[in-house]
Order: sequence, then structure tokens, then C-alpha cells
Amino acid sequence: MKKLIFILVIIILSVTVVIKNKEKTFEKVDLTIAAKAVILIDADTGKVIYEKNSAEPLPIASMSKLMTQYIVLNAVKSGNLSWGDTYKPSEALHQITGQSAAVKLGMTAGHSYTLQELFTAMTVNSANDAAMALAEMVSGTEDAFVDLMNKQAQSFGLKKTTFFNASGLDGDYIGKGYEQTNHASARDVSVIAQKLIAKHPEVLDYTKLPSFKAGNGTMLWSTNLMLEGMPQALAGIDGLKTGYTDQAGSCFASTGVFEGRRIISVVMNVDADGGDTTTPRFDLTRELIEKFVLN
Repeated sequence: MKKLIFILVIIILSVTVVIKNKEKTFEKVDLTIAAKAVILIDADTGKVIYEKNSAEPLPIASMSKLMTQYIVLNAVKSGNLSWGDTYKPSEALHQITGQSAAVKLGMTAGHSYTLQELFTAMTVNSANDAAMALAEMVSGTEDAFVDLMNKQAQSFGLKKTTFFNASGLDGDYIGKGYEQTNHASARDVSVIAQKLIAKHPEVLDYTKLPSFKAGNGTMLWSTNLMLEGMPQALAGIDGLKTGYTDQAGSCFASTGVFEGRRIISVVMNVDADGGDTTTPRFDLTRELIEKFVLN
């Protein structure tokens, strides 16, 4: 009996050593693409699989729209808004979007747009005017909506997240101060993504769309090139949100199901190889998943 117990103890210790060694190996792995911050988590458990500089608050660009999605979907779920509700562009929206050459749905004064069209345009094509319009639909003004965003971040326990707008544009893009730019740590962004998917899994019905036809007939393509049928497709990926601004650089919060596990990754300020601000963020995401999830 003592011999059997001794053997079992040896086996347990051996397995523990293997697991610890594997974890240490993950910590030491050099990624081939540089980024200021990276995190990879299990969406169901919240367990961190890999991270690098994940606690530093950095500009997050359009990954901000994850929180905008969360609050809009809260309003729909509570019955305060419905998908068929319509919006006519306000003067405030035209003034702000007129100052920026950023991605837009391109709303026309006097025309009406449904909440669903705006939400889809924001989610698929990252339309910034759609994000601003949604903020007005929920709260009356974007400033009031931003208050909701920050209160929601506080309720999630996020101490390194600050929002100034619903879209993620740098402050100086929209006539505000350079410092009035949304910031969060990679870890905080992963928490927002995790909370969003857990409470509103229907968001994935939108984030997985490779394209979307707007009401005016214009075809809008997803900025997520890792979706099925897209140029850098990776089987399993069904979201979540890209981002790019001058301050934030190239960013991407991804999610997908691999070997039965939903995984969330966040890469921030990814090195733009030769000026390419699009491809490297997807290449880095693929490397993270292949090395730490599919390995």
C-alpha cells in the first residue's frame, strides 16, 4: 500500500512539473511579430493563457466599440430600444463626422436609419458615425452615453479603462484634445470582450458577417480578415473587433472556438511591417492561437 501511495505521489509531482514547465515555456516564447501589449484568455474561465504587458493602459481605437455594443444590446434586451427603431442624423453628428475622414456609413440628413442597420454597420465595417448615432439613440447625446460606458467599465472592475467617445477615434480626429482618447489595458479589453459574449452571445451573429449591404445598397466589408471566406481566414474565428488610429496603431480583439474552447485574444499597437497596418495584427493573432491553443 505504501509503495502504491509513493508511486502515485511521484506521478502527481511529475505531472505538476510538466505543467509548470509548460507554463514557463509559454512565458518565454518569443513571438515573431512585435506588439506593445498582448493577452490570450479562455473566454469561459477567464484563465490567462499568455500575456505580455497586458496591464498598461494604451489607446484602443475601435476596440472601444465592444463597450458600445454591450450597452446598445443592454438597451435592446431591456426593451428600451428595438431593432426597428429609427434614427435621423443630428446636427451634432454631422458636425463631428464632417471633421474626420474616418470610416463612416455616410448618413444623409433627413434620411432614417434603423438601429439594426447602424449596429451592423458599426460592427462589420467599424462605421464611426454609426457608433455616434447609436450613442444618441441610447442616451440622447454621445457625452451622456460615454458616462454610461465609464460607469459600466467601473462595474466590471476595470481600473485602467477610460472612454471619451463611443467610436474610439483619437480626440484630435474629432476636434477634441489629443489626450481625450479612449484608453484601456489589453487585459481590460479582454474582460469587456468576455462580458459582451457571455451576456450577449447574439453579438456573434453580427461579428461573423464578412459583409453587409447598407440601406442605400452600398456593400460594406468586414474589417476582420480572419473570418471564413476572407483573405486571412482561420477556421473557428467568428469575431470580434479591429482598430486603428494614429495613437493606437494597429489593434485587434479576436474570438473563436478552437478544440471546443472559446478563446479571446487582444493585440495592441502591433508593429506595422513596412507600413502595413492591416496584415500583422492578423498574423500575430494566428501565431498566438497556433502556438498556445492548437499546439
